Amino acid sequence: MDDIEQAGHKKIITIGVSLVVIIAIAVFAIYKQKGDEVVVPVAEQKVATSTAPQKTEFGINKPADFPTDIPVEKGIKFEQSYSLDYKGQKQLTIVFLSAKTVKENYALYTDFLKEKNWNISKKYEGPKVSSLYGTKENNDINVTISGNTTAGSKSQVSISVLKK
Repeated sequence: MDDIEQAGHKKIITIGVSLVVIIAIAVFAIYKQKGDEVVVPVAEQKVATSTAPQKTEFGINKPADFPTDIPVEKGIKFEQSYSLDYKGQKQLTIVFLSAKTVKENYALYTDFLKEKNWNISKKYEGPKVSSLYGTKENNDINVTISGNTTAGSKSQVSISVLKK
């Protein structure tokens, strides 16, 4: 091989190696990793269907299909009242300030759930926060009571019912 032929082969090899490096850099840039997550270019992403629930706010009114047998203090205003519609199930939530203490409300809702034959699967009673979780037929209930410093109220009650 003469010098000119060798120089030509070196150029071809250099160009080939350069192309491989450029392709590798491009592939790395397209599929660069963040931790264990691979970032897929927008052009290759499939359009995800929304699985977020539909939220309906009821303001100071109780949701129309909220169970009527669940005790709620008379004369209170709801701080929150809404429903979340998931595929195949619906969550109904109310939150209100109570003139009763955490301990008084915990006793009230524990007695109510037992009386109405809810299966209480989890419960926690504390001085500032207490909670109950129960199931009955195809429904779940979560009652959370927390201490509140707002004038005129002694606790805050949050009740969520999941209808399946």
